[in-house]
Amino acid sequence: MPSRRLLLGASIALRLLAGPAAAEEASAARGRALAGIVCARCHAVRMTGASPMREAPPFRSLAERFPIGDLADVLDEGVERRHPAMPDFRLDPSDAADLTVYMRTLRR
Repeated sequence: MPSRRLLLGASIALRLLAGPAAAEEASAARGRALAGIVCARCHAVRMTGASPMREAPPFRSLAERFPIGDLADVLDEGVERRHPAMPDFRLDPSDAADLTVYMRTLRR
């Protein structure tokens, strides 16, 4: 029968290993929710489906062609219009980071 010390050590090790993955999963979930609230009126924000506004590219295509590593900085600094109907906007750093993590999940 394993000792309590061994079980405690294994439990701590599992939490440490799962910590970053769980944090990234939570960040992606927040980013997905934010995309649904802020962006889905015009963009397709999931892996399938067409954008409600023809001029607005689906997020999955943006994830493929835009350097995702730069996305958080761009969103934090402010996005200028990419097409006539797109509003100028700026996200706070934590929202920008969450949306970036979510966009990474859309890469194939």
